Amino acid sequence: MLPAPGRPALAQDRHHVLRESLMEHITGQAAHEQAAHEQTSTTDTSAAPSAHRPLRRRLVLVAAPLALAVAVSLGVIAVDSADGDKSGTPAASTTAGYHGSAAQLLDRIALAAAKRPAATVRDDQYIYTKSQGPAADLGVQFNGSAEYKGAVRSEQWDSVDGKRSGLRKGVAVDDPSKKMSMAMYGTGYLTFRQLQALPTDPDALLKRLYSDTRMPPNRRLPIALGNFGSFIDNATLLPDLSAGLYRAMAKLPGAHVVDHVKDAAGREGIGLTFKGAPESATWVFDSSSLVYLGTTRSALLDIGVADKTGEAPVSSS
Repeated sequence: MLPAPGRPALAQDRHHVLRESLMEHITGQAAHEQAAHEQTSTTDTSAAPSAHRPLRRRLVLVAAPLALAVAVSLGVIAVDSADGDKSGTPAASTTAGYHGSAAQLLDRIALAAAKRPAATVRDDQYIYTKSQGPAADLGVQFNGSAEYKGAVRSEQWDSVDGKRSGLRKGVAVDDPSKKMSMAMYGTGYLTFRQLQALPTDPDALLKRLYSDTRMPPNRRLPIALGNFGSFIDNATLLPDLSAGLYRAMAKLPGAHVVDHVKDAAGREGIGLTFKGAPESATWVFDSSSLVYLGTTRSALLDIGVADKTGEAPVSSS
């Protein structure tokens, strides 16, 4: 008898090309179906979806033959993760435990992020964020006491164009009597307008994340992760940018998935971390919607756009 045929061995870049072709076909067909649905819904207002209903990625039956053809040509649908590990196709839902690679998960996160509505923001408005984590990390310090070691909730209003003063308020989670309120002057952060000016191409963003390509390799990854962490909260309001950042993140070395991880507010989800990164550099996403929740050290509880400092946002994401 003849020996059994071996598993087809394609180069990593060939896997990537085939996978991108498949995803473009699926997402392109989904967009066409969505456009047809919206055109139909304009004549039937009773069937119009709620403005606050989250968009969901839908499988398109037309794409099934193409997916099957790719699966047959590869022997198995598999994508190399950022650290070189290989694994099978991800499950339909991540809630039962994710079994795909970090690159696959980041691609799904990017697709979900790209479908969210973009925020419309005026120069005279403020980006509102509500977070929970260590006081030192969130810049919260209570008067008349040493550095507080417990968890705090922080609310922050940052000027969209950086031309007006912002505001930060904080309260201790376990002791609501400990409160803080302080004005913020200057732009010790990337303004929302500067964030909007960033490229959305993953390769161009990766150069921005690395900041300085002359840095030694062992220093480039921590810098990239730090820059990613400083961008991603506000980028939640910019779907194209956040999707590009996640795809750039997939190009960083050593990424792997962490199941059943909790953010700093105790919300459980699916996590992504990197070999050699500190424990705090674990990003957490909702297991079902893939919405960004924050990190194991600092949770993003709310983000939106406010008209004035100290006021609730007029729109939230």
